[in-house]
Amino acid sequence: MAHTQDYIPLRFADFDGWFENLINQILEKTGGPNPAWTHIPAEKVTTLTSRYTAWHTAYEKTMGPHTSVDVEAKNNAKKEAVEFIRPFVAQYLKFDPVTDEDRTAMKLHNRDKHRTPIGVPTTRPIITDLKSLGGFQDEATPRSRAIPYGDNGCLLSYAWGPERITDYKQLTQTQLMTRVPWRLDLPPEAEGKFLSCAARWQNEKAELGRWSDIRVVVVA
Repeated sequence: MAHTQDYIPLRFADFDGWFENLINQILEKTGGPNPAWTHIPAEKVTTLTSRYTAWHTAYEKTMGPHTSVDVEAKNNAKKEAVEFIRPFVAQYLKFDPVTDEDRTAMKLHNRDKHRTPIGVPTTRPIITDLKSLGGFQDEATPRSRAIPYGDNGCLLSYAWGPERITDYKQLTQTQLMTRVPWRLDLPPEAEGKFLSCAARWQNEKAELGRWSDIRVVVVA
């Protein structure tokens, strides 16, 4: 059965409680000497936690007397949190070892077990607009920005450094892009370096399609 309601609450108060619960569930599963989940990189959990801290701090400032600047900061903090949450959930929380019971506890949608099986992606993405906010298209439908049916995003693999990269194996960092345009946040030390990127479609089973061409740009 298809889900018609977004799993992310619209109201700020509901979102705050939902986000706190999500963080607590993930920390419980990834922490301790014998974590139940080892598939989520520690830096991703750290980033998710920092997004919650930034959001909750901004939200609390609007609970009493506040200014329009405080409201804008709260709105921006939620937007930035959601932009990280959606690809995080799609990449790490939709599949084993995360169970339906885990997703229910995190108040996420469970997978529809009665749909037509989705195959491995057969087409390649085309990376566009790499210099600013990025984009991607499918080689089979180059005039459309829609993600192919059955895929949940475009998995971008990238690396930056003093030289161009031509070997896909050296693109060691990843980020799942689920909407256009997408934004890749790089540290200040990447400025002036070569950014090399390639992408593959990822389906709802986390299976990957074929590589795109490697695109290279100098980080400005």
